[in-house]
Amino acid sequence: MKAIFFDIDGTIYHPEIGISQNTIDEIHRVQKLGHKCFIASGRPTGFISKEVKSIGFDGFVLANGAHIVTEGKTIDSLTLPYEETKKLIEYVESQGYEYILLTTDRCYLKKESPHMYEFYAWCNIDMDSLCNDYDLDEVLKKTIKLEIRYNKKEDSIGLIERLGAFFYEKHDDSLNVEVSNIDTSKGHGIETMLNYYGLDVDDSYCFGDGANDLEMFKTVGHPIAMKNAIPMIYHHASIICEDVLHDGVAKELKRLF
Repeated sequence: MKAIFFDIDGTIYHPEIGISQNTIDEIHRVQKLGHKCFIASGRPTGFISKEVKSIGFDGFVLANGAHIVTEGKTIDSLTLPYEETKKLIEYVESQGYEYILLTTDRCYLKKESPHMYEFYAWCNIDMDSLCNDYDLDEVLKKTIKLEIRYNKKEDSIGLIERLGAFFYEKHDDSLNVEVSNIDTSKGHGIETMLNYYGLDVDDSYCFGDGANDLEMFKTVGHPIAMKNAIPMIYHHASIICEDVLHDGVAKELKRLF
């Protein structure tokens, strides 16, 4: 039995075409051979679209490894440190930044978050998972990931100075930063999943294209980069397949299995 981990955006999903039927068919074929197919995404549960869920994956490494789900149950989760996160939110609110708090089951943001609502509507997520009526203190106790949208590029300097207690990813092409538990990574999540199923690293494969896939590529035995991947991912790949718009995942699954 092999374990195969798939990133979503830019790997199996593209906003122009969604998820191709060829990709879905190949995932099902590989599962029928006895292998396990997992999603490994920066998205939390609430951001996994119905389209992805309907495929029937064997499990999910979510929020960049902060939430691990298989066989219908959570086998591991890492929340943000409460006191440090509370102080961070106080700063974020004082600066007028938009933010969203992500837990293992819901996503919480204020109504007055126009940029975030616009962005998530574009991201093909289940908008029903967004909640704007909540008790901040209670949500902070179970938050596994925080996403912040600051106002202008120079704002990132003061914000990042306050992220020493966290693992974070700053996106140079946007005004967003993603904040997680300092021990969180897709690599951690994959190790947890492999241990759960008693599989060796050499029995693991992954497909990815972005910066948050780097730890995943360093963890699995057979990292596969999409042709549309960033250069950093290319350098850590053992295989480069076709891009997402040309059924790269489907073609490589057919070749490998």
